[in-house]
Amino acid sequence: QSSKKPIMVALLVATLGVAPAGVARRALGGKPSAAVWNEEIKAAWTQAYASAQGVPANYDIDEIEGRIPSALRGTVFRNGPGNFERGGQRYEHVLDGDGLLCRWSLDGATGRARFASRFVRTPEYAAEEAADTVLHRNTFGTQPASGPLGELENAFDLVLKNPANTNVQSWGGKLLALWEAALPCRIDPDTLEYVGRETFDGLLPDGALTVASGIGPEVDASLGLGVAFTAHPREDRKRGRVVGWSWAAPLVGSSLSVTVHEWDAASGALLASTPTALPSAIAPHDFALTDSWYIFALNAMQLNLFPYVLGLTGPVGALRTTGEGAVLVLVPRPGGAAAGREPLTVRTE
Repeated sequence: QSSKKPIMVALLVATLGVAPAGVARRALGGKPSAAVWNEEIKAAWTQAYASAQGVPANYDIDEIEGRIPSALRGTVFRNGPGNFERGGQRYEHVLDGDGLLCRWSLDGATGRARFASRFVRTPEYAAEEAADTVLHRNTFGTQPASGPLGELENAFDLVLKNPANTNVQSWGGKLLALWEAALPCRIDPDTLEYVGRETFDGLLPDGALTVASGIGPEVDASLGLGVAFTAHPREDRKRGRVVGWSWAAPLVGSSLSVTVHEWDAASGALLASTPTALPSAIAPHDFALTDSWYIFALNAMQLNLFPYVLGLTGPVGALRTTGEGAVLVLVPRPGGAAAGREPLTVRTE
């Protein structure tokens, strides 16, 4: 029986492109050396990734070193993973952590500073908090505890939890907590309470899955399909605009449907929407912006859906590098020197 185990592992890797966690750890060479992983370093990392306590918070900051400049007055928002466990189950990856919003308010005229924090209480977060257990699948592998059938009990549950933990941005009077693969979460800037999913007055279709049928928006809506919005919108200070993009993965094929939107940063008015398609089934992490182009970098990766569909791993665990070069896609920007041209594709070695 023991002699069959390596064969079974090899078959699993060859067929599904994924290895059990223990096998993956052994393949990396076992334990790291004491020079890079000792008790002191372990304690520091453990503290860094401990779930935040005392949330929600809202108080004056009494201990201030020095003096706040009298002309300095404003508010800074930050967002990032702040809770890493539920019901005794540790999340598989820090980036599955629940989003924690923090706010610092400074008033140099009075010399006061104030801090507030609150978790982004999406419906998924509230449900898991009430049940004190993981109820949803996550991008980096956190899943509901398995039962008699093991991880296969999560098979065909393709809806991912939105941890709202990647970024926080504000324009047009709206404060938004952002994540890579869902609609933005609208936040009350005064209380930091979750308001709801932001569709920008119906501009972005709201659905359970960020998938496009390829037939049309009416069919997508009838199937409960929607889009996601980037966690990394860009500010164009020269034009006073905010630029972001929505996307939906293809139901069939390898072309990603993308629409780039531009808003007036002050009023929030929509100024332009540019639909395009990227030659990849995987959404890029980020994009760049010039006066004339939107620039997308597509990594040399492929998605093996079978392990994810079967409940064996999250989407990130189903990614594999291809060993090929990256691809840059340049999409002409409305009003720029390249307006009216076709998108350009540049392939690297």
